[in-house]
Amino acid sequence: MDIQRKGVRQRKLLRFGYPALALGVVAVLSLAAWSLQSRPPAIDSDRTWTGTVTRGELVREVTAAGSLVAPELRAVTNRNEGVIERILVLPGEPVTPDTVLLRMSSPALEDDLASLRWDLAQAEAEEALRAVETENRYLDLVAQVAAAESEYLSITLELEAQEALGERQVFSAIEVERTRLRAEQLGRRFESEQARLARYPENRAAEEQAANARLSRLREQVQRLEARVIDLDVTAGVAGVVQEINVEEGERLSTGQAVARVVNTEHLIARVRVAERDSANIMIGMPVRLELGQRIGTGEVIRIDPTARERTVSVDVALTGDRPDGLRPELSVTARIELERVPDTLVLDRPAGLRGEFERVMLFRLNSAGDRAERQDVEVGRASNRHVEILSGLSAGDRVILADLSEWADQPILRIR
Repeated sequence: MDIQRKGVRQRKLLRFGYPALALGVVAVLSLAAWSLQSRPPAIDSDRTWTGTVTRGELVREVTAAGSLVAPELRAVTNRNEGVIERILVLPGEPVTPDTVLLRMSSPALEDDLASLRWDLAQAEAEEALRAVETENRYLDLVAQVAAAESEYLSITLELEAQEALGERQVFSAIEVERTRLRAEQLGRRFESEQARLARYPENRAAEEQAANARLSRLREQVQRLEARVIDLDVTAGVAGVVQEINVEEGERLSTGQAVARVVNTEHLIARVRVAERDSANIMIGMPVRLELGQRIGTGEVIRIDPTARERTVSVDVALTGDRPDGLRPELSVTARIELERVPDTLVLDRPAGLRGEFERVMLFRLNSAGDRAERQDVEVGRASNRHVEILSGLSAGDRVILADLSEWADQPILRIR
């Protein structure tokens, strides 16, 4: 009898117990699935960052990166052909206008200078000889005038004596006439010699002028060649810092070749590249905050390039106020150009994915515990690179997720793990 009852219980268990148990398991699994489906999705907190809405002043600014440049940059060139013997300075060294950057030599130029100096010495010797000869000719003319005068006076006296004795028939008329002709001839010769002596200073001055012109030309040529030899040493020409040396020792240079660049580090400006979409809001005179590594400076927009290149616009910023130490060309700089200040408004750090101004965006607002975030439709107004104005949808003190959660845009609530 006990065996029969045991078999009946087993049959009842197989008929009613197991199906009921299976139905219970299915119900539990269905309830769990429904619970999982209705539960908000979760995101990791380390994938997000948050910001708090505050009331205060919104500083609209444009951030641009660039570097310091020296507008006063001088390209140093050599004035003569030659070979570089020695480079005396290196990039980064301070220089004055007279600092010699490199020394050059030119054997051909030096040979030309030596030859021209010999020509000048020869010309000066010839001029000294000419001066002596000129003085001798002058003395000869004086002697010739004196001799002509003596002969003329002598014949004049002789003629007077013959004329006086001619009345006594001592000299014939022919002899007297011959003496008179001789006196006239010697008189004309005397006048001619006097004229030559009178014109001699003029002739001597003309000869001296011609000789001096020749000497001056030779001296000028020598001076020019000497200057060219001196100019073989290339100097900086301006005060500043050597930015680069473009040549090497032993190199042969042609005239006018750029050998170095010298910049005036006392006058540096920041040249930054502004995104094309932001350049329309920038005007000359706007204040700028400059970040130079760990140093902070102030500036002012002084130039805006009229042409856009690669979707950016070049903007020059002059440094104002106290100048930070250690500035040099090509130093990286971040410029924050202030567009305007909006007082007494709701301000939030700029959310990721925000494209422009005055648009509606979807943000997730955190609860007080920070473990859940509710989707919120927010209207933003004016914006800068770092902050945005809140027009509606949020209040002061609200904490929102700033990370891009567009993939959860269809979820009203998110859990924060």
